[in-house]
Amino acid sequence: VDKDFPLHLWDELVPQAELTLNMLRQSRLNPKLSAWTQLHGIHDNNRTPLAPPGIRVLAHEKPDNRKSWAPHGRDGWYVGP
Repeated sequence: VDKDFPLHLWDELVPQAELTLNMLRQSRLNPKLSAWTQLHGIHDNNRTPLAPPGIRVLAHEKPDNRKSWAPHGRDGWYVGP
């Protein structure tokens, strides 16, 4: 997590932490599968990529939503898929 990550957003990181832990943990019903795969099916990284939670991001702002010489992106935080 970035050192400037706002404290009021910490609870938004829980779903990705749960997803990550369940992908690492074995299923009790079938030890050859992860707990996540057992419950939700195979995770497709092409459809839902994961990044380190709480990192600083720069989100592109479309030309219709900004002035012509304004910055083309806005600062933000990655809080999960």
